[in-house]
Amino acid sequence: MKTRRIILIVMLALTVTQVWSQDNLSISLADARSYALKYNRTLISAGLSLQQAQSKMWESISKGLPQATITGTYQNYLGAQANFDGMNISFGQAGSLDAQINQMVFNAGYFVGLKLAKLNEQMVATNKRKTEQDVVQQVTSSYYAILVGEKLGILLHQTKDNLQQILEKTKAMVQAGAATQTDADQIDVQVASTEDMIKSNERQVELGYNMLRIQLGVHANTQIVLTDSISKFMVDNQMYELLLQPFSVKGNPSFLLSEKQVEIARQQVKQIKASWLPTISAFYSYTYKYIKPQFDITPKSYVGVQASWPLFNSGGTLSQIRQAKLQAQINANDLTALSDQLSVQDQQARFNLKNAMDNLKTQTRSLEVSHRVFADITRKHDHGMANSLDITNASNSLIQVETNYVNAIYNLLTAQTQVELLLNKF
Repeated sequence: MKTRRIILIVMLALTVTQVWSQDNLSISLADARSYALKYNRTLISAGLSLQQAQSKMWESISKGLPQATITGTYQNYLGAQANFDGMNISFGQAGSLDAQINQMVFNAGYFVGLKLAKLNEQMVATNKRKTEQDVVQQVTSSYYAILVGEKLGILLHQTKDNLQQILEKTKAMVQAGAATQTDADQIDVQVASTEDMIKSNERQVELGYNMLRIQLGVHANTQIVLTDSISKFMVDNQMYELLLQPFSVKGNPSFLLSEKQVEIARQQVKQIKASWLPTISAFYSYTYKYIKPQFDITPKSYVGVQASWPLFNSGGTLSQIRQAKLQAQINANDLTALSDQLSVQDQQARFNLKNAMDNLKTQTRSLEVSHRVFADITRKHDHGMANSLDITNASNSLIQVETNYVNAIYNLLTAQTQVELLLNKF
């Protein structure tokens, strides 16, 4: 009885541990990226699309391999007869199994079709790679947004605590007759306003967690804990090294996709031209007659060759070729335009990163100054040299500077992410 109770307790503990591990996820940014690459639902669909394209490739290959069919027939002529040279012949019944093997001998469009199927498979693989980059970027942005939101929450809580202390001192001054109730009420309203900002920020942070849950492919009730601190990603040396790295469009997935589209358009021109050439196929047929008619002169087996050659279609093929060539030129022009656009995006992304680095330095200094100003106003208020309006103005200014500071951090991290994306760091 005691042994059975121990087993039940162990099983219950294991179950609780398993459920807890499923509903709680402590994760770094690197782990979040890896997790998303495995479980993000958009990426799972992209992987299935690649498998579909690979299967489509084999379908195209199989069209040039032997094709075999078996057909069974049964015929009852319902007593029909025929007179042949004075003899009455009754047809009776007939049944047969027909087996036929077909083999393509020549079809120029088949070989072009294989190239198109291969290009399509490569396009799907490149698109999967692009989807991976997009998902990693989204996860990174959500991770940064949550860290920045939590950073703002810490600053707002500090401001609220300082205001709360000032409020308590002001209430004491009111009781001592050194301040009016209006002074206390003004500070009390400022405390409530800061509390509202804290709640609003908490809702924004929770929205960020919800976005991250979707991107990671976890359950909506999963509690996520971020193990990286925001200071880990704000290293000037890493950003300067990033700015020194050269940009190349050759590895960009969008550029590679556009390149494949150009090649597909060129192959489609060849495919239309190939439709002018003849198609040749050979076949072998064998018939087994399990019910033989009384009069039967057909052979059991035979071989044959079939050829088809389109000669004239009133210029329809020429029109198709011209359209395909124009589409190839359009795709080539789009490829050149995309190359220029990516180069401009790289320059703009580096420009944004430099500006964000400079702006963060300015906002950091501004935050330090605002904290000193608020501390000075607080000391003056304690000595009766500043009123509640001065405290309200100073706290509003401090909160605005704190907001500007965390926005500068987020803009810096976003600019860094954009440069990393263009440099294929994901």
